[in-house]
Amino acid sequence: MENYMKNKVAICQTAIMPGGRLRVLLGIVEALNAQGIEPDIFTFKLTFPPDEIEKIYGKSPRFKFRVLPYIRLQPEFQIIFFNLMLKYFASDYDLIINTSNSLIYLPEEKKVISYVFYPRESRVNADAYSIHNPENIIPRFSIEYFVRLLLRRIYRGSRIQPSHDIVCMTEFTRFALEKVYPIPPSTLPVIYPPVEVGVFEPEHRSRRSKQIVTIGRFTPDKRQFEQIQLAAQLPEFDFHIIGFVASKKYYKKCELLIKDLNLKNVYLHPNIAFNQMAQIMHQSRYFLHTLIDEPFGITAVQAIAAGCMPIVHNSGGQREVVPYTTLRYGNMDEIPGLIGALERQGDNSFDALLDELLLHVKSHFTEGIFHDRITQVLNVKNILLGSLTMSY
Repeated sequence: MENYMKNKVAICQTAIMPGGRLRVLLGIVEALNAQGIEPDIFTFKLTFPPDEIEKIYGKSPRFKFRVLPYIRLQPEFQIIFFNLMLKYFASDYDLIINTSNSLIYLPEEKKVISYVFYPRESRVNADAYSIHNPENIIPRFSIEYFVRLLLRRIYRGSRIQPSHDIVCMTEFTRFALEKVYPIPPSTLPVIYPPVEVGVFEPEHRSRRSKQIVTIGRFTPDKRQFEQIQLAAQLPEFDFHIIGFVASKKYYKKCELLIKDLNLKNVYLHPNIAFNQMAQIMHQSRYFLHTLIDEPFGITAVQAIAAGCMPIVHNSGGQREVVPYTTLRYGNMDEIPGLIGALERQGDNSFDALLDELLLHVKSHFTEGIFHDRITQVLNVKNILLGSLTMSY
C-alpha cells in the first residue's frame, strides 16, 4: 500500500455537472481508491456543491476537486484552452486521465489515458449545431459557420502521442474516433461505463401500471418538450419526467406546454434525489429515451435493471445498450405503435424480453466489469502494482 500512495493521478474534465459523465468519473475514482490512490479532479466549472455527490449518487469516493481559473470563451475553445493549461500541472502527476473528449494539446511527454465519450473532432466536423439535433444545420456564412471552419483547421494538427492511450466508451465512440484519426479498425479498447445494476433491481417484479419514466437533464437536446407532446398522444399513460434543471428557461417552457395542452398525465421531477428516482423507476412499466446519437445512455441501463421496458432512439450507443430493433424507433411518431405492440403481447413474452435485457446489461455494464477493465489499463501504464495483463 505504501507504493500506491506515491502515485499521483489527475482526472481532467472541463465542466462537471450531475449526469452520466460524472458517474463515469466517480467510477474511475472508485477504481483508483481501491488501489489506495486518491486523485485530484481538475475542472473549470462545478455546477453543484461537491457534498451533494452522496445525495445524488449514494456514494462518497475519496478525491479532491481543483477548480482552475479561466476566461470566458466559446465552449470548443474552452476545451482547447483547458488542455493547454494542463501542461502547467502535469509535472506533479504520474498519470493524467483526460475525459474532456479532446486529444489536442495534451501534455506530450506525460502518461495520459483519454477516456473518450465522443470525440470533439467529430462534433466539430459535423454540419449541424449538435450531433443530437441533426436537423438543425448551421447556416453558411454565419458566425458559427466560420468558427467551425477555424476549429476544423486547428484540429487538423491533433495527433495521438506515443505515450498516450485511448479508451472508448462504446463501439459507437470507437467508430467515430477511427473516422478522425489514422487508427487501425477495432484496435482501441471499449470499456462501457459503470452502472449500479444491483442497486436498481427491485426486490420483487410486480405487474406495473401504465406509467412511462424519462431521465435526463432539462435541455433541448434531451427533447423533454417532445416527450410532453407525445404524452398528449398517449393519455392512458402517466409520464414522469425526471432531470436536473440545466436550463431554467427550457424547464419553464416545458411547464408552460403542459399547461397549454391541459395535460393531467405529465409530472415533472426536477433535481430529485437518487432514492426518489429509483422509486419512480420501480413503479414504471416503460422507460423512454429521446436523445439522438447518445454515445451511451447510462439511464437506459439503470431502467432495464429497475425492470422497465426501454424505448430508445435507433442511433448511437443505445443500439449497444438495447440490442432489439423492436424497442428502437427512428421517429417519435413511431413510439405509440411500438408501445401498442408490446402491450398486445402476453405477459410471459413481455417478461421474457425483460429477462433477456437484464442478462445483457449484467454481462456488459456493471461496476465490477468497469473496475476490472480500468484497473487492467492502469496496470499496463505501470501506475498500479501487480502484473495484470491487458485483454480486450
